[in-house]
Amino acid sequence: MSIEFFTRLPLHGETQFLPGDPRNRGDWHRGGPSTGAVSAFNVGDHFTYIDYLGQIAKAAEINGFGGALMVNAPSGEEPWTVCSLLARETRTLKFVTAFQPYHYTPWVAVQQAATYQRATGNRLVWNIINGGSDAIQRQVGDFSDHDERYDRAIEFMDVVKGYWHNENFHYEGKFYKAEGGGLRGPLKKAELPLICTAGSSIPAREFAAKHADFYLMRAEHPDEIATLIADIRERALKYGRTDIRFGLSIDVITRETEELARTEAKRFFDEGIARGAVKAVAAHAGLRTARKLSYENQFAQKAETQGFDDFFIHPNVWTGFGYIGIPPGCALVGSHENVVARIREYNAIGIDLFFLAGYPHLEEAYRLGEHILPHFRSERSELNRPSPAPLELRSANGPSGA
Repeated sequence: MSIEFFTRLPLHGETQFLPGDPRNRGDWHRGGPSTGAVSAFNVGDHFTYIDYLGQIAKAAEINGFGGALMVNAPSGEEPWTVCSLLARETRTLKFVTAFQPYHYTPWVAVQQAATYQRATGNRLVWNIINGGSDAIQRQVGDFSDHDERYDRAIEFMDVVKGYWHNENFHYEGKFYKAEGGGLRGPLKKAELPLICTAGSSIPAREFAAKHADFYLMRAEHPDEIATLIADIRERALKYGRTDIRFGLSIDVITRETEELARTEAKRFFDEGIARGAVKAVAAHAGLRTARKLSYENQFAQKAETQGFDDFFIHPNVWTGFGYIGIPPGCALVGSHENVVARIREYNAIGIDLFFLAGYPHLEEAYRLGEHILPHFRSERSELNRPSPAPLELRSANGPSGA
């Protein structure tokens, strides 16, 4: 099985300490005295937080990462804008930009993506998201319910693919209509971005089964990951698809020895407990509509205070970050040798794209590049799309195309 490694860019502040701590780099803190780099910048300063993200992107490229995930949240920088800026500062790094179909019409997304692809040598990857919180969706003006958002996303990608592969595309659906548009001229030379998506609800799985090149997951116990992979593969067969692949987002705390790695993880954990991060996480739990992972359910079921070691759900797989509110919530904690072993274990059950990051992102990009990625050098495989299958489009009036 092939394997590839991307990293993640912190679009809402660095996390060397707890989120919001003024010692972190960036100006994403709660105010007061600040010691972090560019932590109180003003518009027009000669070095800004975007410049820091540029340093991370260059470090990722230097250290052999194939791409970087741009997380999208109302509290952070807008990812498509950031990846457009950073593409001109890098040479080969791909950028995975997360956005919701609610944000764009299909044609605007197609035209923007085709332009980006032409300018960067096809280095754009899409991560189609549909919101994990009804409350936050309403804050940004989207009052559609959960399942309707996924119905809209399916039509959105139907129309995107129709526009991309046809000059005279027609479509009529519940959310979108098209009468004769499509990519023409030089824009046709661009490649349709690879499509990623996540979400464990049934509508999310169906959307992935029909349209995703990569289904992305947050880390859980390997047995639970294997079960989810089997379910998505079975659903994809209904659409005649056997080529869907799988990605995993997981943080990494790796050092020369197991003890040193656990000491660094415990530093985060103890600080989170001392500052009441657990209560803050619990207070916001009701805002989420996404399925809780099994270890998150365990957090809620145990009333007593839990210790650092209680959060190892598998050798070197530690969920303490989730307990103290640092997403994505799960981390590989261990010696270089053991972290490599766990990555191979997840790879063996079907994960071939790993999003790895540590804190702070800049220094840890070098650590991962020097001590983890070289073990997989002969197995690396650049992301690409298999030969396209015939496009099947469904609309309110039946299949419709050029």
